[in-house]
Amino acid sequence: MNVRLFGILFCAIFLTACSGTTEKQIVKTPILKLKASGPFFQGPNTATAQWSFALDDLFTNQDGDEITIEDAHISNIEIMPVNGESYPEIGKVVMEMKSKNTSMKRIGLLDTNLDTTKKNNLSVAEIQEDFEEAFADNEIIFVADFDILDQEYYDDINFELLLTFQIETSK
Repeated sequence: MNVRLFGILFCAIFLTACSGTTEKQIVKTPILKLKASGPFFQGPNTATAQWSFALDDLFTNQDGDEITIEDAHISNIEIMPVNGESYPEIGKVVMEMKSKNTSMKRIGLLDTNLDTTKKNNLSVAEIQEDFEEAFADNEIIFVADFDILDQEYYDDINFELLLTFQIETSK
């Protein structure tokens, strides 16, 4: 029994000693333009925003080391109206993201009507998988599916989008 316990303890210490150090960082997107082109009719519609980046620019304190993202999660999603824009009445919003080499992932939900007069915080998805792979592509597309409650609306719709990620990197 003691030999087994010693073996398990030795393996645990060995694995801990061999693992590299990781660092947790907060990364915010710049304010992105979330745009949908009209005309719109009552029911589901789509807006998109694109974020292109270089990992070296996101993680400036890596001292020239190669950046490996071990884990990435979204902690906050904000949709904000653009000053001076007019909006139709908009219902619920489902936010998704995709990169070149990842599939579409649901990342957030606003289960009330979108308020076009103030910042809207979406509920962040509980299950968030493979986001670190999206960062390896250096570009992420965000897709907002929203319901137009008006019968019709002919102008483009623009919002500002801001996401906050918690990212764990290794050196």
